[in-house]
Formats: sequence, C-alpha cells, structure tokens
Amino acid sequence: MTNDIKGGVFILDYINGFEEWLKEKDKSKNTISCYLRDVKEFEGWLSILDFSGLREVPQIFLIHFKKFQKGTGASITTINRKLASVNSFYKYMYQKGFINEELKVEPYKDKDVKQYKGLEESELWKLRTEIHKSKNLFHICIFEILINTGIRVSELVNIKLSDIQISERKGSLTVIGKGEAKRTVPLNKNVRKAIKKYLQVRKNDDNEYLLIGQRGKLERNAVNLILEKYGSRVGIKVTPHMARHTLGYNLIKQGVPITTIQQVLGHENIQTTNTYTLTIERDIVDALEEIEW
Repeated sequence: MTNDIKGGVFILDYINGFEEWLKEKDKSKNTISCYLRDVKEFEGWLSILDFSGLREVPQIFLIHFKKFQKGTGASITTINRKLASVNSFYKYMYQKGFINEELKVEPYKDKDVKQYKGLEESELWKLRTEIHKSKNLFHICIFEILINTGIRVSELVNIKLSDIQISERKGSLTVIGKGEAKRTVPLNKNVRKAIKKYLQVRKNDDNEYLLIGQRGKLERNAVNLILEKYGSRVGIKVTPHMARHTLGYNLIKQGVPITTIQQVLGHENIQTTNTYTLTIERDIVDALEEIEW
C-alpha cells in the first residue's frame, strides 16, 4: 500500500478510519475483515494504473474496477461483495467530508447470474434408478458416460471404440471438444462397468463408433429423446447438458480444484467453470439465510 499524502492524511489513515467507522456500525469481525481486504485490493489495483490515492478517484474508475473483476473469472457473488465494500468505503469518505460527492458503482443484477442448471441429488437418484430398472444396457451406458464424465452430447455421439481404453482397475476416454481440442477423461468404475456390459450386446461390429442406433451412428437428437423418455416417467426434466452441469457442481462440492474441473469439462475459459463455484456460494448464502436462533 502506498503512503502518499492526500489532503494531509495518509492513505493508511483513511483505511484505519474506515475500520473504526465499520465498528461503530456494529459490523461483524468477518464483515470488517472482508471490507478492509477488498478496499486494499482496490487501492492496489489503482496503483497498478499509476493512480496514487483513494480520495480523488474518478467515478469511471469504479466502473473499470467492476469490469476488471469480471475479467478475473471471479463469481458474481464475490464481485458484488467487493463492489459493496468499495461503495461502503466511499460512503464513509463522503460522510466524513473527505470527498464532496459520494461515489458508487452498481452491483451485477440477478439476470447477470447464471443459475444452476443441473439435477438435484434426489432427482439424480430417481432418474438413475429408473434407467437402470429398464435393464437397457445401451441406455444405461449413455447415461453413465454423461453423468460420470460430463462430456458434451456432440462428444458423446462421436466416441469411437479406439477412443476408449479400459483395464481391470482403470480406464480413459479421449474426446475431441470445441476447436478440435483433444482431452483425456478418466473413466470411473461405474462407467467402465456400463461400457463393458454394453459392448457384450452391441451389434454392428463393423462400425467404428461406440454408440450405434437403428440406422448406424447415434444422433444427438436421439440422446435427448432417450433422456426425455426416462425423465418423463419420474417427472424430471433432463438434458445431456444438465448431466454435464450436475457433474461440475458435484466436483466443486467435493473440493476438486477449479483448474482440474476445467480440464475435465473441456472449458476453454475458466470463467465458464466458475459458474459452478457461484452455485456453491449461493448454496452457502441460502443456507445461512434459513438459520433462526
């Protein structure tokens, strides 16, 4: 943090004053800690722009800071908290007479927040049970691949037999994603078992593709229809993309690093993967809101 003097006051004095102001408003220790950290980050960002100080900041800089934060891949919830911290700081600065006009930047609205598009745990259990009850090894194979690898439906229908490597205790699947990017996805025991059983009854041995429909290679629309059929039986809306989102969400819940999930799902931009982080943060907020003492 810089030590430039603005109006006879050190920048650190503004920060310390802000802390005391928050305490007077009976803010929790955690809230105060977050607000101070966010304001210090904002001041650091200003210094990168060769702008020294917190007092004579143009309004446009707050807007640029908001855009900068979105570019970092942080969740909307996190960004809005940082914006609230900066807004609170400049409210303090205005009330104390350090600035003549209160600065404020609008947070992102609900329409900017991507909602969870996966299956709830109870829905997943019902759907999976219904599919396995059918004993249709072809359909079971499709579902287990989707829910356990998170691959896109376009990647699913283009799986070739040569893309699959399965041994006694491990397996892997090579897929070609967007932009012809190739990635390898591990196959857990559920997928390995489903593929092995399906291969035992699979017809058309001359076809190089894993999933064979009535007229050859399985089409994307056929996958949607298969899932819709089972979903309608248990009153659940389901699509291949929902299976992909369900896996990403659950990997986040298990504490898997975001960069690992990015590789598994084949996201070009980690901001896309951060959608699942946002979902977890909203779960936490909702959970705490429900507490009554």
